[in-house]
Amino acid sequence: FRHPLPRLRRPTARVAPRALSSHPAAMMMCTVSNMPPRVFCVAVCYAATMRLVSGASAARRAVRVLSEEPLIEYVPAFIGDAEADDLMSLARSAGMEAVDEDTGATNGGDEFSVLNSAAGAQDDRWAAVRALRASAAEWARGSGGEVVVTRWEPWAPGSALNRSGMLHLDGRLRPRHRRTVLVYLSGGAGEEENRGGSGGVLPRAVEEGLTVFPCLETDDMSAAEAKRRRRMCARAHRHVNYAHEKLRSVHKEGLALPPSQQLAFLEAHPELLTLPQAEADGTYPTNWLWTPAHDAVPTEAGAERSPGELHALAEAMCRGLAGGLRVAPARGAALMIEAASERLLPDWSLWHTGCSPVSGRGRRWTAQLFFDGEAPRKSRGGRRATE
Repeated sequence: FRHPLPRLRRPTARVAPRALSSHPAAMMMCTVSNMPPRVFCVAVCYAATMRLVSGASAARRAVRVLSEEPLIEYVPAFIGDAEADDLMSLARSAGMEAVDEDTGATNGGDEFSVLNSAAGAQDDRWAAVRALRASAAEWARGSGGEVVVTRWEPWAPGSALNRSGMLHLDGRLRPRHRRTVLVYLSGGAGEEENRGGSGGVLPRAVEEGLTVFPCLETDDMSAAEAKRRRRMCARAHRHVNYAHEKLRSVHKEGLALPPSQQLAFLEAHPELLTLPQAEADGTYPTNWLWTPAHDAVPTEAGAERSPGELHALAEAMCRGLAGGLRVAPARGAALMIEAASERLLPDWSLWHTGCSPVSGRGRRWTAQLFFDGEAPRKSRGGRRATE
């Protein structure tokens, strides 16, 4: 079985000043000032190298590049407090639904609400939904993208409950997914923390619930640790992909049986109940999800368990006990994550999760918008057309 795993690419997250030190505008300013590019750029050119989101609805919003490949961008003030209040209020009014592993509308959290902007035309609060959809679509260069408000319940220190949510790829149950915009509706320590790059996290940021990317290498990470994480994350991608294709194979075998034998076949293969429902075009989406139970799955036959535990690593990052790319929540701030390639292949290095807040900090709130890409065309011979 083969899978599209980019083995040779080395996912690396870099904080903005260092990542943008070779930007043409920065190099020009450094040349004029007759100073070394790296020194001048870190000290002075940071503001000059900030890319701006174009367009009337998102004008003058500075974008920070948290990771170049895969691309993760951060905007510190994507929406205002009034808009955040309206989104949370609408979610409460519409009602919150429980999140489980089969929920496809959101990733992570304990409860969610999908805000359909076609509803509530007479309620002024819906203007915040429509404005967010427009701004997010412009940033992500996509269309559609319903606003999904998600809420995390607090976590009690000392309890047996996990601090982190579901570790996932954003393409889970979304075979055409390309980019995600994640907006923080709660949090206060994020802006100070996120200016600090990939260093130590503030206790308050940890308590309010980080967003962690355990697979991305940061500048302060040793080569051995980066290699260990790449191995874990590539293995997780292979395992979920293989398990999904195995289910598809068993399902196809059952469909080939006469109808009178299919019920008995299903009873003999209860794992088929975990196969997601097919899309309208017959595509079966993959549930790119990694749980604590997956950590115990052997790497190979005869092995006791994996050489590293991916969910356990995410949990340690949530608690502030492990390094890596961690984004602290700041109300109104947002991330744009390029979750898949142009061919709509999920990026295996973008396993991530949202962390629950500590009790006493209140609930953690976010708004998520998922944007699809255009499926690659196929030639008449069945092969993909050149893009």
